[in-house]
Amino acid sequence: MLASLKLSWHEQVSLTANEGEVVVAGPQSRLSWRRLGSEVVEAMRQLTPPGEDADLLSERVMTGGGSNALAHWLYCLRELDSRCLVRKTLFAGEQPLASVVPLGRPLTAPKSRDSSRASQATYVLSRFAYLRRDDDRMVLESPLAHARIVLHDARASALVAALAARSSLAELETLDLLPSDAVGRLIDLLVAEQMVDRADDRRNDAADTWEFHDLMFHSRSRRGRSDAPFGATFRFPDQPPPPAVKRDVDGPAYPLFRPAIECLERDDPPLALVQQRRRTIRQYATEPITDQHLGEFLYRVARVKELRAMEVPTPAGKIALDLATRPYPSGGALYELEFYVAVRNCDGLEAGLYYYDPVEHQLRTVDGERRAVDALIDDAAASAGIEPATVQTLIILATRFTRIAWKYQSIAYSLTLKHVGVVYQTMYLAATAMGLAPCALGCGDADLFARASKNDYCTETSVGEFLLGSRPS
Repeated sequence: MLASLKLSWHEQVSLTANEGEVVVAGPQSRLSWRRLGSEVVEAMRQLTPPGEDADLLSERVMTGGGSNALAHWLYCLRELDSRCLVRKTLFAGEQPLASVVPLGRPLTAPKSRDSSRASQATYVLSRFAYLRRDDDRMVLESPLAHARIVLHDARASALVAALAARSSLAELETLDLLPSDAVGRLIDLLVAEQMVDRADDRRNDAADTWEFHDLMFHSRSRRGRSDAPFGATFRFPDQPPPPAVKRDVDGPAYPLFRPAIECLERDDPPLALVQQRRRTIRQYATEPITDQHLGEFLYRVARVKELRAMEVPTPAGKIALDLATRPYPSGGALYELEFYVAVRNCDGLEAGLYYYDPVEHQLRTVDGERRAVDALIDDAAASAGIEPATVQTLIILATRFTRIAWKYQSIAYSLTLKHVGVVYQTMYLAATAMGLAPCALGCGDADLFARASKNDYCTETSVGEFLLGSRPS
């Protein structure tokens, strides 16, 4: 049972040939040639799924048109491959084992590794490769790769799993998962697509600096190495869009101080001076921050200035979407971030956890788990490297993920993190202008926040933390 590699058109690729012009068109690219030989055109016709054996296609072109026609065919094939118009499928006899589905155009053509195969060479699965279910099939993906590998046969999946440990071809063949020829061809395919490394290959020092989840997140929230729908796809038009502002918050309300904007515009220090003086401050004055300070700070940073509705086009037609305007920018004016304040020492406010209502500009008590609230503050202190008892207030940013995911696909979480950065800068500038002590934190405990706020982890989860207190003289 010999292994073979078949070539076929990628999904949604069409071929038209008339009046001396051959056009191959896909969703993202288009190629055209004039005066191609009939042997080359016929070889392209054979790429209609399920496709044809790559070696057999080259042999037919060579037989019909000679070496010149073969050179034209190999050139055309390289161009088609570079534009993600062709997929490759490895077969063992009549059984498909694995398909290479192109996702993007590599900067350089992958090197062939067939000639480097040796009995003493050992192979290991790339630490960036991962195997997962996609609908009813298993796929192998990696943020280093410009293709995904669809595994059609459970034996191929088992061989991939065996590569978690360094193995030679001889050792892989003794597993009796696949015929020897198929094992070698599958390894060649996995190496070429950067799913498997030769253990003696030179390491990529730059890739070694990335952790798996960071590089995975980066590659899947940017274009180039993913074919997932991207951007404002409005992917849940059958569900009503989440509201611009939370409506279901109970608990006692504490109206906050509202500063006069005209006074701030007149009396605030210049922006250049604020930027120059901006510092992270982890020490506080003896007298704590007051509820008036907190009210002015939240008013400057997070209040809703305007609510409005507009119709947006979705796959299900136009849908009314309510939008907000706040002091900081937000993708699509969705403003999915919510502000919570954990208080340990604030003049005018009892210790506890509060939700900030940005429309009414007031705090509402959150009846959460008190020990979890204390643990949140202690965790923030540890992150900042200060004594827990000195913390005055901790502002927690939480994302209502369904709000931003309703519109955006592939980039929703990436946008949320960008918004956190925008809010951090806004908070720093506001705190500096007010003479307060600001400190953004690099991480927090989302499980603790879920317990403290009684929010569902996937519905509304913490994504940022910011300490605020009175500034020492």
